Amino acid sequence: MLTFVQLSELTGAILEPCDIQGSIAKCATLSFATQSDVSFCVDKSAYGAARTTKAAVVFVPKDFSGWAGEAKILAKVESPYKAIIECAKILNKKEFAPSKIHPSAHISPNCFVPDGVEIGENCVLHSGVNLYPNVVVGKGTVLHSGVVIGSRGFGFYDDLVEVPHFGGVVLGENCEIGPNSVIAAGFLEATRLGNNCKLDSFVQIGHNCIVGDNAVFCSQSGLAGSVIAEDNITLAGGAQVAGHLTLGKGCVIAAKAGVTKSVKPGAKVAGFPAVPIEEWRKNFVNCT
Repeated sequence: MLTFVQLSELTGAILEPCDIQGSIAKCATLSFATQSDVSFCVDKSAYGAARTTKAAVVFVPKDFSGWAGEAKILAKVESPYKAIIECAKILNKKEFAPSKIHPSAHISPNCFVPDGVEIGENCVLHSGVNLYPNVVVGKGTVLHSGVVIGSRGFGFYDDLVEVPHFGGVVLGENCEIGPNSVIAAGFLEATRLGNNCKLDSFVQIGHNCIVGDNAVFCSQSGLAGSVIAEDNITLAGGAQVAGHLTLGKGCVIAAKAGVTKSVKPGAKVAGFPAVPIEEWRKNFVNCT
């Protein structure tokens, strides 16, 4: 726990209002925060999740305007991102209990399964699988050789200082993760993969991504951090998606496409930057 006063002393935050007493238990994202949490907003005004957050305290830039959801206090700082990291190092760091492994799970002898892992019934972990703490593997899921789940995400701040990732990974039921694929841990909340997802070899799912059910990722495709991918999406071979985008339900990303904008439900896109596939085909014909 950190009191509001301790939080201010740790981060140099100016609290508004400054006369409210209280404490916070952990750091959380704006969308998932509760009234015992501290969160952060990097924008200069409130919109989206910042308008509806239930966080008790929200770190905001010094020139922030408006108010953040149900917050009791705005904590104004130079860098909200850096401030939340300093708090998370204290509040979100965990000591993990021994792993929970269902007796029906089959785990190859040379897998690495540390404390703080939960493996459901009828899972299969082939040789060379590496799980990090705070990983949950849903029942019936198969992890092929070389899979890495829960490694630190590719996040940096202030001249490439590493961002710690405390959120872990939650894999749904009946998934299959191909050889040498990687799913990175989230920063404050878990990176999530829904049920019945199928990943080919060499697939990358970045930190803080939330993937729905029945997703298909062909070889060498990937998501950068904080992508929301709704149910029934397909990424063909080599397709790549930039961070903080939304892939709508049932959309298809063609092979080698580079997605730089959110994709509507049911859409099919191709090329770089990715455009509707019929438009891409016309452009391709005109070029040849």
